[in-house]
Amino acid sequence: MNSKQLKYFLKTADKGSITGAAKELDIAQPAISQQISSLEHELAVKLFERDFRGVRLTTCGEKFYLRAKSIVHQMGMAKSEIVETEANPSGQISIGMAQAVCNVLAIPLTQAIQKKYPNVELTLHYGTTDFLNQCLSEGQIDLAITYENTFSDKNFCSSPMIKENIYLVVGTESNQQGYAQLAQQDEIEFKDLAAFEIILPHQSDPLVQMLNRYETQTGVRIWNKQNFGLLMTNLRYVTDGLGLMILPSSAVFHLEKTKQINSLCITQPKLSREVLLVNNAKHPTSNVKQIVSKILFELTKDAHSLGNWRGELLF
Repeated sequence: MNSKQLKYFLKTADKGSITGAAKELDIAQPAISQQISSLEHELAVKLFERDFRGVRLTTCGEKFYLRAKSIVHQMGMAKSEIVETEANPSGQISIGMAQAVCNVLAIPLTQAIQKKYPNVELTLHYGTTDFLNQCLSEGQIDLAITYENTFSDKNFCSSPMIKENIYLVVGTESNQQGYAQLAQQDEIEFKDLAAFEIILPHQSDPLVQMLNRYETQTGVRIWNKQNFGLLMTNLRYVTDGLGLMILPSSAVFHLEKTKQINSLCITQPKLSREVLLVNNAKHPTSNVKQIVSKILFELTKDAHSLGNWRGELLF
């Protein structure tokens, strides 16, 4: 028994003929006849008496009519409730992001949810990749935006977002010898990075692990300068012309627009890494989680089109 059979049965009963039901539903008569025959076969009863004037319900058909009417009504109500829930979702959701990702997505995500889904309560967390993976594993956050090859939990499932380009970032007001020339360049070869001390994150950070792989591949060593811990503090050091960093455009696009920094594309090899939206399959997928995931991909596409997050979209 299915909804189509019930719909055809009720319309035929209301019209008193298969011809009338077919005209009302704008379908062929044989299709209705076949569905009603299948329904009668499944129920093992005769639902209609047929004669030259049309059809009329049998005693069993009259009883079934009331039940079918109720079932179709309940199905309609359920559909309406689902549509209403989709249009006006409510609930809580926690998203974890790395600092660079937070810089490009946090404000647009908050604004989008406040505007479109005011009944959704959003909480944002930022931190190291290890911290975010631990939070996701323990159920403290619902989704994490992190990087390729950075998690081992077998319950994690990921969706690629963007393969982001990695740049050498230099302040346009350079106080150190050699930085002024860098600030005028558009690109730099990987081997030439060895001539500078560069502010890098902790050794466990995915960016450093990626650079280590390139160092092994090229035989070039990158020298590490003191890290002040927070991204914004390190960037202040760079904008003051006192240091260099290696970062994606998502971390510095706002400083590029105000011409406080210049981002040099690193070549031979070109540096890039995949950014992923990660979910813990152990935890249920809610309507809110699906909606927010969709928004995150839309915002990633927007940031990419604006040049704020440069690289290759992966969806």
